Amino acid sequence: MTAEQSQTTGLPVEQLRDTINTLMHTVTALLEGELTLDVLETALNSHDELRGQLTALSRDTSTLAALQRIEQFITLQAGHYYQTASADFDEQQNSRFLTLFARQLLALDGIGPATARQLFQLGVFTPKHFFALPPKEVAQLDLPAATLARLIPLHAQAPPLERFSETS
Repeated sequence: MTAEQSQTTGLPVEQLRDTINTLMHTVTALLEGELTLDVLETALNSHDELRGQLTALSRDTSTLAALQRIEQFITLQAGHYYQTASADFDEQQNSRFLTLFARQLLALDGIGPATARQLFQLGVFTPKHFFALPPKEVAQLDLPAATLARLIPLHAQAPPLERFSETS
């Protein structure tokens, strides 16, 4: 490994390059249909590492926006994987999976692990998708009444632009 450092970052260039290559490799694997838990975890972990490295270096909004789109893609792929594989998960695997891949939903006030699991099972993997649903569809989600009672007001609080942004 070279000791060369990026002049602007202070990070070894090799470290940054390795993180980018790992992320690129795993995202390419996902695009090519290699949907496995190992690939998903590696993609998310390399994404998080790269985001941490780049956030420390730069506040470039276009770079951070690109990383957000990559995270969105990984989350969507993880959601599709969850719909087919979660029946084989034990409770610990379920919890770990949702902690990793439903973190965007879990960041919303009023959505905990049980609700995130239910939303993933229904094909709603991101806040962007949740807020893009028409109010009538939210009210008709196949969820317990208590869950709907929390989600309907949460959905109504979304800014109007969120509701019509691209869906997941």
